[in-house]
Amino acid sequence: MGSTADSLDLQHCLDAALSRNRELIQARERIEEVNGDRIVVHSRLMPNVQLTASYDALRTESHGQTQDNLASELLLQQRLFEFGPDAAAEISLRSDLRNAVFDYQDKVYQITSRVWEVFHIILLQNEQIALRRASKAAFDEVLARQQARYDKRLASEADKLSAELNVLEEELAINSLLRSQFRNRMDLMRLIGRPIGVELQLHGELAAFAVDESQAVRVAIARNVQIGLSEQLLDEQRRVVREIGWEYAPDLAVDANLEDGRRRAGISVDREGRTWGVNMETGLALSEQEQPGASDEATWSARVQARIPIFEGGARIGREALERARLRRLQEQLRDLRAGVELDVRQAYQSMLEEQEKLGLQEQRVVIARRRLEISQVLRDEGQGNEAQLEQVRDQFFSSQENLFKNQETYIGRQAQLRRLMGYLE
Repeated sequence: MGSTADSLDLQHCLDAALSRNRELIQARERIEEVNGDRIVVHSRLMPNVQLTASYDALRTESHGQTQDNLASELLLQQRLFEFGPDAAAEISLRSDLRNAVFDYQDKVYQITSRVWEVFHIILLQNEQIALRRASKAAFDEVLARQQARYDKRLASEADKLSAELNVLEEELAINSLLRSQFRNRMDLMRLIGRPIGVELQLHGELAAFAVDESQAVRVAIARNVQIGLSEQLLDEQRRVVREIGWEYAPDLAVDANLEDGRRRAGISVDREGRTWGVNMETGLALSEQEQPGASDEATWSARVQARIPIFEGGARIGREALERARLRRLQEQLRDLRAGVELDVRQAYQSMLEEQEKLGLQEQRVVIARRRLEISQVLRDEGQGNEAQLEQVRDQFFSSQENLFKNQETYIGRQAQLRRLMGYLE
């Protein structure tokens, strides 16, 4: 694969993660599983056609003959409609679909924010490596001058060793950055569904975060997975409360049948769980069993049974109180979630701004520390400084530079955290 094909920007990485990331693929397949279950649940309202056949044989020793009968019937059954509270299968299906969809959405936020973070850390490490190499090149020049002065007896061995330590310090830092970047690249490959070990060239730059704090809060509340899930649970509980009145409806059972020779039809009303349904059944005998006294005369039958609850020890009143209390609890839970998300987003936003301010100050400290190191080296070479002072200034420079690089990575991490809370990407 050529280098052009392997050159990716942030948008390509995000698109690859959405289409190839294995966790997201699994989450999407879980949604497909639930969609398959939806067909099964809804099939109860579709026609059911079946052919039944039976064969009976009877033989007694006294008669010595076998009496056999063969019968077959084409049967059509269908649940015409349902009324009352929602069927338990429908409630379970909605719950499974709700959980699968929100789980997928949560994974999308997690993975895309992680891709964003790792992508920008890799780009940052490219810049850090370039800065470290430029710093090492400058220290190499100092080492060369000290080596030349040492050869001419104009500098001590300690001066030369101090210059070598500066070079080694940068070499160690460069090696550490390269290893860290390699690990981040492998992490990115896994996130975007590429084989680990494939060499990729990333290009792009860290865009300014152009969303203010109030807008960040609004976006986060609108996209938060837990808030969306809580809103749907609240709607589901409102439905339960609306259906409380069915608790006081009589249990009704109705059966009506009509038979006319080979044909028969029937309709029934029954209750399954908390849901009533109207069912239709019709059959056509293709061949029928001979029965003594059987007639082709049309017959019909009907049965109606009702059970009216008068008093059940307050159980229904208790269930109503329970469901209404649960509704109020879910309402308060939703308010608390929104307040919690707002708090988390505002804190994350302020943390990002704090790191941004630290970053600007730390960049100035590195410039000052480098300049002090250059001045201290010149003074030491001219005999106006000592080795202890130079060593102290050198340590301050390397410490300031290391802190700058940590601040840069921390800033990217804080922005990635904020984006994760918002579910926000460019």
